[in-house]
Amino acid sequence: MIELINISKKYGNKQVLDKVDMQICTGTIVGLYGESGEGKTTLAKILCGVVVPDGGRVELDGKPLLSDKQKYDRKLGLGVQMVYQQPYSVLDPSQKIIKGFKELIRYHSIVKANETDSFIDRIAEEMDLDKDIFYHLPHQISGGEAQRIAIAKSLMFEPRLLILDEATSMLDISTQANVLGIIKKQTKKYDGSILIISHDKQLLDCICNSVFELHNGKIMQRK
Repeated sequence: MIELINISKKYGNKQVLDKVDMQICTGTIVGLYGESGEGKTTLAKILCGVVVPDGGRVELDGKPLLSDKQKYDRKLGLGVQMVYQQPYSVLDPSQKIIKGFKELIRYHSIVKANETDSFIDRIAEEMDLDKDIFYHLPHQISGGEAQRIAIAKSLMFEPRLLILDEATSMLDISTQANVLGIIKKQTKKYDGSILIISHDKQLLDCICNSVFELHNGKIMQRK
């Protein structure tokens, strides 16, 4: 379970997050709704250790992910992965996609060296991707393919929490449903949770176990 306790963040005179408390239970899909500028992405980046809050703490499975002293546990933080709306931003434009995958796998020792190729083949199959795509440069693949690649990179870590920040908004409705189905199937294997950030209330109400809304720095549960 992920628990946010008294999380606060201010930018200039704007109190974006004001003592926010939130729980994401193991194996659940949680939605986070709010208009632009309400702090949704800031909250997600705090969970990932990209943004340091002004106060508060975060716990992951009872362990301090972010302590009261604002120290973020990077090793534990691998259990929180985030997929952004613009997938090309996480792909190196100068190298083939497979090289980036192999570098990540090797650096984090995700599988043994002699299992790398078969591991990537399995990823391609699970994400319904043609294996040849991994041998392309990012500009040679479509936005939908790039989004699946970005999601696949995050799922390699079997995250306790996968954050989708408008990550499927650029896909058409049928593809969006298919991709979300794949994500749910993969995270279910290891009891991972999903946090979906979206402007689409209908989408969140349809697929989430619970939905929270951010407004004027405060958070409330809508479902």
